[in-house]
Amino acid sequence: MKKLVIGLIVGLVVGFLICGVVVWKIMPKMMLTVKKSNYDFEETFSRIEDSIIDHDWDIQRIYDMQECMESYGYENIKNISIFSLCKPENVAVILEDDKNKKVTAIMPCRMGVYEISNGEVYVSRMNIALMSKMFGGVIEKVMRGVAEDEADILEGIIEK
Repeated sequence: MKKLVIGLIVGLVVGFLICGVVVWKIMPKMMLTVKKSNYDFEETFSRIEDSIIDHDWDIQRIYDMQECMESYGYENIKNISIFSLCKPENVAVILEDDKNKKVTAIMPCRMGVYEISNGEVYVSRMNIALMSKMFGGVIEKVMRGVAEDEADILEGIIEK
């Protein structure tokens, strides 16, 4: 009986360790969504900018990472821009309750557009649909809607 209990405990510990390693390896890939664009950098950037506005989102800021990094003396960073976007009614619903203010660390929403060395262009963003499930309640509901809006904004711009 003692051997059985020890075996179960060792099995549980090993199982937890294996599960932890698997989650550690998989989570980074799951937390971000990266899709290849159907267009070159300039066209991708322009189409996303127009689509954000067409879908009634506000562009809070656009970060030109190439320009930023050049100002620090790094000349090898090319064609990377980040959109910070916001839909005020979503923000208001979340932030009206103090317990939800913890998510300000991931606000506003962001989309990155970048070109790699072979000329391919990609769009990256947080996997808001997956993240929403971790929060529940109002945050989950709003973030689920954000994920749908992001998909609509990028419709036809990125590969499926």
